[in-house]
Parts: sequence; C-alpha cells; structure tokens
Amino acid sequence: MSLVQSREKRANAGSKMHRLLAEEQEDEFYTTTYGGFQDESGDDEYSSEESDADSSSDSDIDAPEDDEPISGSDDEGTKRKRRVMTKSYKEPAIKPASKPALKKSPTSHIPREKKEKSTTGTPSVKKRKHSSKDDSSVRKSSRRSTIQRVNEFEIRIKERETKAQISKQQKTKRKVPEMRRLTQEELLVEAKITEKKNLHSLYLFQQLQEEKKKTKVFKKAFMGPFIRFHSTSMPVEPKIQEVDVNVEKVEQSQSGSTHPATRGKTKSGEKCCRNFITYSEPQMFKDSFPRGRKRAPPKQLCPITRYPARYVDPVTGIAFATKQAFKIIRETYASEIEAAMSGETKHRKSKGSTSSKEEGS
Repeated sequence: MSLVQSREKRANAGSKMHRLLAEEQEDEFYTTTYGGFQDESGDDEYSSEESDADSSSDSDIDAPEDDEPISGSDDEGTKRKRRVMTKSYKEPAIKPASKPALKKSPTSHIPREKKEKSTTGTPSVKKRKHSSKDDSSVRKSSRRSTIQRVNEFEIRIKERETKAQISKQQKTKRKVPEMRRLTQEELLVEAKITEKKNLHSLYLFQQLQEEKKKTKVFKKAFMGPFIRFHSTSMPVEPKIQEVDVNVEKVEQSQSGSTHPATRGKTKSGEKCCRNFITYSEPQMFKDSFPRGRKRAPPKQLCPITRYPARYVDPVTGIAFATKQAFKIIRETYASEIEAAMSGETKHRKSKGSTSSKEEGS
C-alpha cells in the first residue's frame, strides 16, 4: 500500500475546486465556431417548474439538518455526487425581450437563527449551497430555451398554414370556367371555318416557295475552252517480256527469223491508276504540244541478234544487245585492224622495191 492510499482524507479536500472552475477561461473556439457550443445537458430541457419547486423545497428541508457540526469522516459519506454534464452542439439561444421574474431564494423563509447557524457551519455545507445555486441557474436557462423553441415552432406552423391558404386561393383564381360541350352541328361549322383557314395558309406557303425558287442562285457552267484532268482505276495490261537468245543458236536457225516475244502472266483482279487529260479545243492541244520539236531517234537494232540494242560500243560506235554480240563485234574489229595493217605493210614493201629499181637504173 502506498502512502497516498493509506493516509486519511483531509476535511477541506476539494474546497477550492469550485472557485477554480468558476475562474476558468473559456476557449474562443467553443463560442465562435458553428454558432458556439453551449454546455447544457439534455435532461434539463425536460424539467418542469413543479420539479424545480420540489427540488427547492427539498433543499429547504435539508438545510437545518446540515447546520449541525459534522466531522470529517461523516462528510465523506454525505457528499452529494455531482451530475455529469454532457456537451452537445446547440444553436445560440436568443434572449427574450421580457425578463422572467426572479424567484425568491430558498433561504428567505428560514428564521434568522437557522441562517446564523448555517453561516457558522463547515465548508462542506457552503459547497452544497453553491452547487444548489448553480443547478437552479441551469434549470432557469433550460426553461428559457424550451419556451423559446416552442414559440419558434408555433411561428413556423403558422407561417406554413398561411402559405397553404394563399396557394389554395391562387389555384382557385386560376381555374378557368368549364366550356360547354359543342353539338354535332356546331362542330361541323367549326370544321368548315378551320378548312378555309388551312387552305388560305397553304396558298400563302406555296407562294413563298415559288418566290424562293425564283430568288435561288444557280451556278453557271463555264462555256469557254477548258482542260480537264481525269484519274481512274483500270485493269493492268499484260507486259511483254524480252528473252536473251544465244548467238550460236540464232546463227544455226534461219537467217532473218526473229524470236517470238513472250507475254507475262498477270492476275485478273489487279488494277492500276490511269490519268487522262482532255482538251475542249483542238487548238489548245496543238499549242500545248507543238510539232516543231525534234523527233526522238529511232530505236537501233543489234546487227547480230536483231533485237533492240541496249548498249553502244564506244570504240566502234555499233549498238548491241547481248554480251556475246559485243564479243563478236570486237573480234571482227580486231580482224579488220589486222587486215588493214597487213595491207599497209605489203604496200610499203611494193613501194620500196620500185624505188630501189629506179635508183639502180
């Protein structure tokens, strides 16, 4: 056991707690934020005047009993438990204009002797009196708040009733008097009148449509000469493939015969893009493509294979189509050079013999 638990409790323990709580400074957060938080218990709102009167009478009855001197041990058992005050958010109460009548203090009807005795009592008795005063102030504030809420509720109900009456009156004013049901003859007459109106409106509408057609602007086609460009898709034409032929085989075959050209196979579904240019006037075509230009030279044929020549020999200037043709051309060129050289030597020798004969003579 510790010393704190084993020692006896002091007679004046907690006597200064009430003053400390009274002097406690309130935080601005609880008074300004969300309209303020008032420390009022929910049970006090349902307290009535009768219960307050009973509590005050009970306190008067208990007062003379407390006047007797009480020891420290008895004070512990007779202390009243304080009520736990729960904090709940509440809108700030508006003070009423008329101040309620102040009640007489519960000690007004006590004789002087008893008052004097009560003043000379212990500090615990004074503490009880202070707590009873605080409870009475809380009860008074709860009464005021409940009365104010009831009044506000009644005012709201009255406002709703007045609004409902005004809305009903407006609905009754807006109601249109019921029309008499027309007979069959009256309906036929009304139908004839509407038919005439519809025919007239149709006539006006037709006139407006005709006027719009007249005023509509039509694009005028260009009547002068022009050049038009067309781009379409067309099926692919089969290509002619050229085949290189051996020269020896060509020489063995008949002279002057040409190798037939072979056509390549193409897919039937293939298409290609074709572009066309059309001239509205033939003179424009002649002006854009004059005939005074030089014509392209005709295609040269290889003298050996009789195929279109692709290459030209830079030495001899003869066009040829294949490699074998090129070899044949160079061989013939070399043989011609040799023959020419042999002829020149013979001619020189003949000239030298004749000159020697002339010198001898």
